[in-house]
Amino acid sequence: MTAKSDLLGRDAVNPHEEWLMRHSEALKSTRKTRFETSSGIEINPVYSPWDLEKMGWSYQSDVGFPGEEPWTRGFSACGYRQRLWDIEMYAGFGSAEDANKRYRYLLENGSTGGVSIALDLPTQIGLDPDHPLASDEVGQIGVSLMSFEDIKVMFDGIPLEKAGHVFTTGNCIGPLAAAWFLALAEERGEYPGCFTLQVQNDPIKEYIARGTQFLPIEASVKLATDMLQYVSENVPQWLPISISGSHMKQAGASTVQEAAFTVCNGIAYVEACLAKGMKIDDFGDRIELHFCTEMDFFEEVAKYRAVRKIWTRLVRERFGGTTRKAQMFRLHAATSGRPLTAQQPLNNVSRITLQALEQILGGCEQTRTASFDEALGIPTELAARTSIRINQIIGHETGIPDTVDPLGGSYFVEALTKQFENQIREVVAEVDALGGALAAAKSGWFQRQLAKGAYREQCRIESGEQIVVGVNAFRSDEPPPEQTFRVDPSAAARQLAKLNALRERRDKVRHTAALARLREDCAAGVNVMPAMIEAVRARATVGEIGALWREVFGEYRPQSERF
Repeated sequence: MTAKSDLLGRDAVNPHEEWLMRHSEALKSTRKTRFETSSGIEINPVYSPWDLEKMGWSYQSDVGFPGEEPWTRGFSACGYRQRLWDIEMYAGFGSAEDANKRYRYLLENGSTGGVSIALDLPTQIGLDPDHPLASDEVGQIGVSLMSFEDIKVMFDGIPLEKAGHVFTTGNCIGPLAAAWFLALAEERGEYPGCFTLQVQNDPIKEYIARGTQFLPIEASVKLATDMLQYVSENVPQWLPISISGSHMKQAGASTVQEAAFTVCNGIAYVEACLAKGMKIDDFGDRIELHFCTEMDFFEEVAKYRAVRKIWTRLVRERFGGTTRKAQMFRLHAATSGRPLTAQQPLNNVSRITLQALEQILGGCEQTRTASFDEALGIPTELAARTSIRINQIIGHETGIPDTVDPLGGSYFVEALTKQFENQIREVVAEVDALGGALAAAKSGWFQRQLAKGAYREQCRIESGEQIVVGVNAFRSDEPPPEQTFRVDPSAAARQLAKLNALRERRDKVRHTAALARLREDCAAGVNVMPAMIEAVRARATVGEIGALWREVFGEYRPQSERF
């Protein structure tokens, strides 16, 4: 027997090694030759204090207490004892009138995360509904928004203060999305800080995984950080950037890569802001990191705990943060639609429940929850309400939120958290060596990692190595449900009619002058937000602003085809 020092610093025999020896024969008889997380981290048969000791783990430096560095256990000493997580339901389809009805329904049924706006593809890539490329996409996977007039309609009867929190993807049109809501608050005579606007405003991941980019990447990052700077200085209650790993995860990134790539993109935005003369102490708490949660339960919990530790250390050591406030970014998670199946769709209620629980046990501040029929189309009201109820049941019936970080101290979770931290740091160092996130995206490095991951996972599913219940195992011949959502087919025609009417009635002199100023500011390299706000007031459309940007900055052209 070998004497070793245990976690409390006392000499002790290592019973873990003895246990492995005593049960070596039994441990060979397993249902798999290797157990591993979805990221390929090997899972031991059992974890104990001796696993953590081998990793150099220390309670004080690796975990600590809630509300204290290294923030592994969360930024609040109270956790959910003070208030539960915000329940967000992502929604949007058809016209502004259609979306307004759904947002009212969700708020009435307990969506405490406010209004979460899904945009259709033409809006996201700066096209009006009458553009030839937009004809089949208007209002199909999100709401069609053409101008400030649509924003007014979409929030008719919804006080901004009552909404509390408004989210939209934005991404490559982030400055425009912020300008819309600044103009809305102004026109209503409401203080913009009475609600929180959260704009994803994260174009880098579009070039890596999602595909709504339409400008060169440098121009997109410049516009994104212009908005971040303006909002941080003028409406500090808002969240002007939500850096998202979700789309990279759904495009093939492992859970480790999702976390690491998000951190790398975050570094790029912060460094661009620092180059503008900003200080992380002034905007660090306005940054949100956004992830999606899939089915590997303990790996997802470990991810959220590790990301808090890694990002806050970057704020202190790389970005020069000197305050506690600068470290307290917002952690936002969405249950993933990717594991949801069209086959036996009621099974998705179980998947969504487990994913939501992973987010909550990981200490996320806001949870976006998918709906059980998402594999079939836009969620029905019944499915959306069921997802709200999942959160409410966890929050009010289970006792899970009653203690802070209830999995903290689990030997398995702590070991995974430490391994995640180490692997994320390795990926960040690799991207740094490539020249940073922009260089890695332009060279196709990120994209190649996602392609490899997606291929690897598909091979595992097709071979049966990875079981998906109802798809490659435990199948049945039951037909899909008859009740699925359909977008009102007249929505596109209504949008076109409104667009033509808007062009006729707006003040043409003011409109022309506003676009001329915006063009000048874009060309001069100054912050575009003041001119953007004036363009919105003058009823410039999404397509007009998108065309102006394309004219000034040029259009995106892929630089790498090496996949």
